[in-house]
Amino acid sequence: MRIFSRSIRSIILLVFFISTSAVLSQDAESDITAIGSGIVAPLFQQLADASAIESPLNISVTGTSTGFSNFCAGEADITLANRSITSSELDACSTNNVEYLDLLIGHDIIAFVTSLDTDFATCLDTVQLNTVFAPSARSVTTNWNQVIAEGPDAALSLYLTGDLTPSYAILDSLIEGDGIRSDVNLAGDADGVIAGVSENVGALGVISLPSALAAGDTIKILDLDTGDIPGCQSPTAENVENNLYTAADELYTYVNVASLNKDTLADLLRFMLSAPAAEAVAGAGFTAPTADAYESDLALLEAGISGEEIVRAPDDFTLPAGVVGEVNIGGAAEGFTFIQQTTTSFNSVNPDITVNLNVEGEVAGFRRFCNGEIDIALASRDLNGDEATNCEANNITTYATDLGSQAVVLVANSTSDYLACLTSEQLTAVWAATGDNLPLAWNEIDSTFPETAITLFAPSASNIDGDLLIHQSAGSALGMRVDPFENRDPLYRAAAVGNVDGGLTYMSWADYQQVLANNQANITLVGVDNGSGCVTPSVDTITDGTYPLSRSLQLIVNQAALARPEVQALIWYVFSNDSFINLENSGFIGIRFGDLTDIRANLQAAFIESQSVAAEAAIQAAETTPEATVEADSTEEAVTDATAEATEEATTEATAEVTAEATEDAGE
Repeated sequence: MRIFSRSIRSIILLVFFISTSAVLSQDAESDITAIGSGIVAPLFQQLADASAIESPLNISVTGTSTGFSNFCAGEADITLANRSITSSELDACSTNNVEYLDLLIGHDIIAFVTSLDTDFATCLDTVQLNTVFAPSARSVTTNWNQVIAEGPDAALSLYLTGDLTPSYAILDSLIEGDGIRSDVNLAGDADGVIAGVSENVGALGVISLPSALAAGDTIKILDLDTGDIPGCQSPTAENVENNLYTAADELYTYVNVASLNKDTLADLLRFMLSAPAAEAVAGAGFTAPTADAYESDLALLEAGISGEEIVRAPDDFTLPAGVVGEVNIGGAAEGFTFIQQTTTSFNSVNPDITVNLNVEGEVAGFRRFCNGEIDIALASRDLNGDEATNCEANNITTYATDLGSQAVVLVANSTSDYLACLTSEQLTAVWAATGDNLPLAWNEIDSTFPETAITLFAPSASNIDGDLLIHQSAGSALGMRVDPFENRDPLYRAAAVGNVDGGLTYMSWADYQQVLANNQANITLVGVDNGSGCVTPSVDTITDGTYPLSRSLQLIVNQAALARPEVQALIWYVFSNDSFINLENSGFIGIRFGDLTDIRANLQAAFIESQSVAAEAAIQAAETTPEATVEADSTEEAVTDATAEATEEATTEATAEVTAEATEDAGE
């Protein structure tokens, strides 16, 4: 289940698409019945045709909302939707025991296009889009200098395909107010928009992404800054799936798991999630999902076919009213910035829940965690044997969830080819040097290096990236050398390195992306060799841990604490849409915005399991006390019996001895 969702489109749009899709009768139990969106229905039919799989399909256009209503009532095998299911619709499916798969089969992405000569417009943000297209902009916003700060004196003209098209509807969903300004040029189709835009400097048009790409170099496609993560983003399937480019609809097929036993349905769906299906999607005027989306959905389909349990969770969390409590967090200092930002934001919306944050280090954090003193431990590793034994002795079970990986990268002057790869020992010798004998030339680091001055640039004397660099290269917390030129701006440091032979700096992976976007010349990334060969930093090498100057971070939660609503609320907030920006700003790599829904689904399952764990622990605790009492009573009773028995035995023996002695004396 994905995050991206849209409001219902206009009824006029639905009527328009009913005329373009097949509406067939349902007359056989073996038929596959599909209902729902009039936008998705033609795509679904085209994919079915392209599959060459003989499937008895009955497709009826009802609209997305009605489709969900009927589907969750068990009245169809499939519903087609141009948005994700809502919480209330999910509840309806759950009430009626309708278990479903949600499969992404395409994207409806719009592109904002200008003429090639409109060089003053490259990216539009939400404010600018509303300035241009809001109904109130009619006859008011007519020049680009009203849209772009310090923009040119250039007339603004607008071209759209028409108010009954999907592109118009998606644009409408981005703009505040009712509809789009009425003084736009309705060109009828994409070719008309392209012609109008390409011939007029200052013209702005909106068409589907496939149409824009097909126009080639006759027009320019603009980026947008409208997603949850700030920054200009190009219209691509990957950016849509990660909620970075929001001018799009995602097109879904929701399938009743109970219907997967129908002949050919599973094979049909397998085709729709395969690479050959991408051609059919493009042929229908849409954009195909990414390979990652196809792969994950295919795995979901196979799980449904094999009968594996599919956990569904609403994409929100409701904290029970009146919850007051404390959440205690400790552990590694590496995640302090992220956790502090997140808990501060969390407290602003949940003031009755106190979060106590004490990052005293991993070893101390694990000790307190396994002693039951804290609820959550920040960690860059798993518990070791002794720590796990301590947790087990205190009946503490764990639930771990990844936050991603942090990395520091080195940027060198590209003409200094001897810096293409440095070992961990060389990095330690360069950056952790202290005292009066600092290495000043590169041949002091390695005799094969030239006698070129070492020129270092750093953000500050002490910072998280420097700490990560030293710790991961030296294996311990050594001090940073004090003579680098300091400047917090990564763009400045990259430019400085590019101008100096033998120049070297370090920065976070996120900062390096800014440098790349700035097209800085004469720089190169430095590979690192920690004994297993040289590894260049990339998203893949950072997330899989093969790049030496990276580390992963996770939250390890006491599962008994996870049953408490205040702990659940905090963990849920950590992986909320609003909190994702904190992950980005803290330099974490590996979790995409599009992954959050699956993470929250796993959390929902963990919450349910934690309730069972807590209940079982309570039962064990309740059973332990009576057993101990019984054992104590039994012991006391046994001791009493033994004492009485011993006393009786001793008395008998003493009496016997006295009697024997008396008899013997009498005989004598």
